[in-house]
Amino acid sequence: MTLITVLKSEKLINALFLKVAWVACVVGGNVYGLCLVALMLCLSIYQKHFAADWPYVIGLGIFGLLLDTGWMYFGMLDYGSSAVLTVAGVTLAPLWIVLLWVAVGLSLNHSLIFFVDRPLIGGLIVGGSAPFSYMAGERFGAVVIPSYENLVILGLVWFAVYYALFSLAKYVNGRSAEKAQLIAASALN
Repeated sequence: MTLITVLKSEKLINALFLKVAWVACVVGGNVYGLCLVALMLCLSIYQKHFAADWPYVIGLGIFGLLLDTGWMYFGMLDYGSSAVLTVAGVTLAPLWIVLLWVAVGLSLNHSLIFFVDRPLIGGLIVGGSAPFSYMAGERFGAVVIPSYENLVILGLVWFAVYYALFSLAKYVNGRSAEKAQLIAASALN
């Protein structure tokens, strides 16, 4: 495999963008995170993947906003001064954490496809690594973890969420493949 082949790999490029998005959002905050996720969005459109990506982008953006706002509300996490928007007396999770969820939506059928095909493995890896991600975020000053016992709950919830997410994507991808086969078969007849 040549360097040019590797650089042309859409999955590799997407994986790099997802990793850089984490750094941009956690370390750089809203502005850097927004710029990086906008680049990921442009790439998805350019590669003609956005038609399949957009439901995950919207769904995970909304889900992430609700979940991370819930974490704050129940005292599991504290995003400090980056959580500034308040609606109906509830302070919402910061934009940068929602952008991370959007980045996952833009990566689900690309660099994360291995886990989509293996939801249990994906759920276990994400659930097991999530506490370390939060601890790294805390070291960068992006989040405060009031009690490290909360990390166990976060890991378990992340396992369940990502197992369900990967399973859903696997189901949707299977349905899309079936539909494409039916269309192809009917075109031949």
